[in-house]
Amino acid sequence: MLKILEAITPSRIGGAEVCVVNTCKEFAGRGVQTGLFCPSERPFVHYSRSLGLNPTTWQTCGKFDPLTVIRLAWLIRQGGYGLIHTHLSTASLLGACAARLAGVPSVAHVHGLNSATCFRLSKLVIAVSEAVRQHLCKQGLNPAKVQVVHNGIDLTRFFPRPLEEAKRLLGYGTKQTLVGLFGRLSPEKGQQAALIAMAQLLRSSPGTRLLLVGEGPSRNALVQLAADLGITDRVDLFGFQQDVRHIMAACDLVLVPSRKEGFGLAAVEAMAMARPVIATRVGGLPEVVSEGETGLLVPAEEPLALAAAIELALQQRDRAATMGLNGRRRAENFFSLPIQSGKLLAALQATTMHATLQPLLIQHCTDEP
Repeated sequence: MLKILEAITPSRIGGAEVCVVNTCKEFAGRGVQTGLFCPSERPFVHYSRSLGLNPTTWQTCGKFDPLTVIRLAWLIRQGGYGLIHTHLSTASLLGACAARLAGVPSVAHVHGLNSATCFRLSKLVIAVSEAVRQHLCKQGLNPAKVQVVHNGIDLTRFFPRPLEEAKRLLGYGTKQTLVGLFGRLSPEKGQQAALIAMAQLLRSSPGTRLLLVGEGPSRNALVQLAADLGITDRVDLFGFQQDVRHIMAACDLVLVPSRKEGFGLAAVEAMAMARPVIATRVGGLPEVVSEGETGLLVPAEEPLALAAAIELALQQRDRAATMGLNGRRRAENFFSLPIQSGKLLAALQATTMHATLQPLLIQHCTDEP
């Protein structure tokens, strides 16, 4: 039976981190043994432990860290792992080098529109969307070694809930119109455009509230922008939430106004909860949101277009509800965790079957470096 070492080097909790936890749990349910590595003193260590995982940790020193390469190679050999599956650029570079030492293949999982540099040594590259695949191939990666596997979500956790009840449980009036935006507070996520759109929307829909769920470096700037626009009293900041379901369930619709986006996990989660999605036409989002069927797509960084789409969805409530139901079906058909995990596992297993690498480490080393 294949044993897989998952490795990630995150600075925060986002889509990639959720993917790693889901992958470990889903593989375990399929009888696949997995290990997990994450540098110490990262938020992901506590996050993964709180969800029942037990990562191996030690302090690392960025992308140029030969000691971590050696320790990872030792971990692979001692643990009997047949493959290392890496997430994010630093883990992918270090993991690919360690895999060469240990004589096993490495597979890099690319979650965003990244530079291809750190993925060139990997045996296989998994892209979370066709947009990511094309982005990597344009930088010179061999298209034959880049495979698309969309992220999947647990549809037993994300499912439709009564809207009015969710609003009441969150402390809002059942007739209050709530628009949600979930993600790191950072320029690439487009919250600035959402605030400007909100200021425009309030002229015709004064009872609407915008819920910003997430934390990040743009928080103070967004608070100031809301004040400058005179909409502070219509914007609620929830900060980071490990579980967003109770908030998402209370939203009449969900915004994903990103300036760039590799996939768009929040869009899939909203669709799974039968909430219509208004997203920008960038990166992997058009692969997730079906235009006019599960939501609406608008150009990035165009607040007026975003405001018009929100207003249209709020005016055509029956159509919005239908888009929400269509979104649930689309999530079931294309983005369920079992389906996507099965595709991922098949790709990893195929990689080990075709690997012909020889370890560079002394095979009978028993002392940890």
